[in-house]
Amino acid sequence: MIRALGILLFLAFALALHPQTDAEGKEIEKGLSRGSVMLSWFKDVEMDFQLLRSLGADAAGGGAAGELLVTAKGIADGSPASWSAAFLALAERLEADGNTRLERGHKVSAMESLLRSSAYFRAAEYYGDPSAPETAQTGMKCRDVFLKGMRLAAWKTESVLIPFGRENDFLPGYFITPSRGSGRRKTLLAQSGFDGTAEEMYFAIGKAALERGYNVLLFEGPGQTGKRRFHPNSTFVPDTAPALRAVMDFALARPEVHPGKIALYGASFGGYFALSGAVGDPRLGAVIANSPLIDAQEHFFAGMGPQFVAMFQSQNLTAEEIRAMPEEELPAKYKFSLLNLCARYGKPSVKETFDVMRDFRLREDQLRSLKMPALGLVSESEGTVPMAQARRFAELAPRAALHIFTEESGANIHCQLDNMPLSWAVALDWLDEQFR
Repeated sequence: MIRALGILLFLAFALALHPQTDAEGKEIEKGLSRGSVMLSWFKDVEMDFQLLRSLGADAAGGGAAGELLVTAKGIADGSPASWSAAFLALAERLEADGNTRLERGHKVSAMESLLRSSAYFRAAEYYGDPSAPETAQTGMKCRDVFLKGMRLAAWKTESVLIPFGRENDFLPGYFITPSRGSGRRKTLLAQSGFDGTAEEMYFAIGKAALERGYNVLLFEGPGQTGKRRFHPNSTFVPDTAPALRAVMDFALARPEVHPGKIALYGASFGGYFALSGAVGDPRLGAVIANSPLIDAQEHFFAGMGPQFVAMFQSQNLTAEEIRAMPEEELPAKYKFSLLNLCARYGKPSVKETFDVMRDFRLREDQLRSLKMPALGLVSESEGTVPMAQARRFAELAPRAALHIFTEESGANIHCQLDNMPLSWAVALDWLDEQFR
């Protein structure tokens, strides 16, 4: 039974992740897509996107195309272990390079190498086994090298542990301020999504905001990668308002923060986290969701397709059974995806994980209660479901605006990773106008 199920899972993932065509050979429009731009470096669609993700960070110093492409040449297509090993080697090489340059007194060059090293540690961490201690160790290296690099930058960077929930619990992050000037500044709070990190958010939006005069507070909520480095059993929660209140309390206690000019930015699944938190904290001055995800289950199921969702739900396949399946029945890349999904939602089986996703949904009355200015960002090639959810958000939130990135804009993929400067300009110019 398990063998037959493993083969079905293999087929389900393969069909769900690869473009499908109709009888005339035209690609079928999908409910959910990473976008219309593909490198086609790897045959594995997800791995191809992850390479694009690392290339996108190049715009803010989080990568270099030559380093990334040379490293990609040595990765076995579709092999998570090969990916992690290659990026770990690259990260360690750049860390050593940065340390050598620092010893020789070249602080700017050292900073650049160390920040790229941090981004590569994150890439290695991405495909790590979510329950393996070495994955958390790689994540901690990402954090440590990031801090070492940032302390050489033009900004003032503090590692912070924001008190949250029960005693000794906290939300990790970084508080970064421009070095020039003093007094209270406008401040951007930023968090990533399903598998991103606070360090990645520096490259995704933080550096761009600092260059525009903002303080930046990058933080990790329950279940997010950086939080799980410290607390491996932390899982996603559908109501992120308590976490945001803790972050807001921390920010408002800082003398550098203007209390009337605090905005929240959420990327990817962080779009849901940001909106869920914002409806519970009117102290926010504005919120930006990239993209405005309001129904996590609908969003995820759109990527799978109804027939495969039904197949998964009919079998109460546990994480232990997934882990035990041999490679020929369930390739490692699909095993990784399922195990990570169960771990993030804190459920022992795929069916229970799918079921709990129903709670990650914003009601109509919640969206109508969102009184602060709100901006949604979405690329038109992300699929029909993200587009429909973005339009629903814009329709219901009283002060919402929606920016749709067209194919001609060159911002065609999820979170505009293929054109970050344009994404920054749209988001931060809008925010400047709200705080003017």
